[in-house]
Amino acid sequence: MPTPYGTVEFADLGGSGMLVLVLHGNGGGWDQGVDWARRRLGEGFRAIAVSRYGYLGSELPAAAGVEAQADALAALLDALGLDRVGVVSLSAGSTAGAYLALRHPDRVGRFVLESPVLPAKRVTPTPPAFVLRALLRGERGVWWTTHPTALAHGSGLGWRALDAEGRAELAAISATLLPVAPRRAGMMFDFTVSVPRILADELRWAELTCPTLVVTARDSPLPRPGDAAALTAHLPHGRLLVLPTGGHLLLGNVARLRTELAGFLAGAG
Repeated sequence: MPTPYGTVEFADLGGSGMLVLVLHGNGGGWDQGVDWARRRLGEGFRAIAVSRYGYLGSELPAAAGVEAQADALAALLDALGLDRVGVVSLSAGSTAGAYLALRHPDRVGRFVLESPVLPAKRVTPTPPAFVLRALLRGERGVWWTTHPTALAHGSGLGWRALDAEGRAELAAISATLLPVAPRRAGMMFDFTVSVPRILADELRWAELTCPTLVVTARDSPLPRPGDAAALTAHLPHGRLLVLPTGGHLLLGNVARLRTELAGFLAGAG
C-alpha cells in the first residue's frame, strides 16, 4: 500500500472480528506477525500484520525516522478505512507501537507490549554498525544465530528445557527470520535508529492514554521483570503480566496468553 511515508507491506488475515494491528520484532516481517496471530489470537479477531520500515516489501525512505514510521502506520489505517484498532508490538516493534499510540492516540484502542525493548538499568551494548553490517551481509552467519537452539539460549531458556510443543513453537518463530537479505535494511534501522531511541528513555510514557498491557517472563533477559514493572508504573492505564517462565519469546504459554490477550483486547482486563 503506497503512503506519503513510503510503501507499506502487510498481510490481512481477514474475518469480521476485532481489529488488531501486529508489529513484528527485529528480523521479522509480516510473516512473523501472521505466525504470532495464529498462535495468540482465537476467533473474534481480524489481524493485520505489517512489515515495518525496511522489512520485506516495506520501503525504508531516505529520511526514515521513528515518527515517520508511526505516521506510515496511521496512513495505512487510513488507506484501509480503519478508524481504531488494537495494537500489539513484539520486542523491537515496541518503538513503532509506542510512537503510533503517542502521535495518533485516537487510532489505538488498546496496546500490548509483548516482550518489549525498554529502558533498562543494565543495557547490553549493541555492536558497532560496521560489525552489524558485516554480520548481516550473508545468510550463513544469521542462520547460525536464528537456529532454534541458538534462539532458545538467547531467549533465556535452554533447548533441553523445552518440551515438544515449545520446540515446535520456537521452530515456527525461527522460520520467520530468514532469508535475511529482504530484512537487512529494517534490521539496521532497528539497531541504529529505532532501538536506541527507546533505550534512551525519550518516550513520554506518561502521556500514553490507552489501556496498555506489558508482558514478560520471570526468566526473560529482555525485558527483565523489574524494568517492565518500572515502565508500567509510568503508564496511566498500565497493567503488567509476568509469566512464570518462557524467556524473551514467552515460549510454552500459548493457552495462557491466548486467554489473557483475548480478555485484554476485548476490554475485560
